[in-house]
Order: sequence, then C-alpha cells, then structure tokens
Amino acid sequence: MLESDFKKKFCARLKREVKPKPLAIIQYKQDSTTLSGFPDTIVFLEALTVFIEFKKSKTARFRPGQKEWIQRLNDNGHFAFVCYPENADEVLEEIKKIA
Repeated sequence: MLESDFKKKFCARLKREVKPKPLAIIQYKQDSTTLSGFPDTIVFLEALTVFIEFKKSKTARFRPGQKEWIQRLNDNGHFAFVCYPENADEVLEEIKKIA
C-alpha cells in the first residue's frame, strides 16, 4: 500500500471514530519552506493538537530530523506519533484516549 493511500484511510477512520470529531486535519508535503523532518500531518482536536508522521511500513526509512521532531514534540508535552499500517489501530486508540 502506498503511504498516501494509508494516510487517507487512517484519516477517514480518525474522522469517523474519534469523539468529539477532529476540528481539522492538515496534511502537507515537505519543501524548502517547512522545517526539515517535522511531522507531515497535524490533527486539531477540541483541547489539543496531535502530530503524526506517516510511514508506509514499520521498516520504512526516516528522513533526517523526523525521529528528533517526534521526540522533541513529546518531550514538550505534545502528542506525536509515527503511524504505519502495523500500528495504526494502536495509534488510533491512543488518540481516542486523549481526545
């Protein structure tokens, strides 16, 4: 499965299953104006924001800075996840708990 297809399916599940519904889901492509390695998806919930870096599989490579951004966001009280098909259910359940 392509990463883009997986991301689309996961975000559809997020909209259906997380209560209250996410206010917005912003997805973007990295370019020269974005912070290198920053998660590619931001989910705005009622009281918090979730950052998600999608990967097409558990063994997919990380670009420079991606792991560091996930760690930095979590260390500073945010919720940041790396999501791939093998852990999608677990990530969704974690988001449901914090929503």
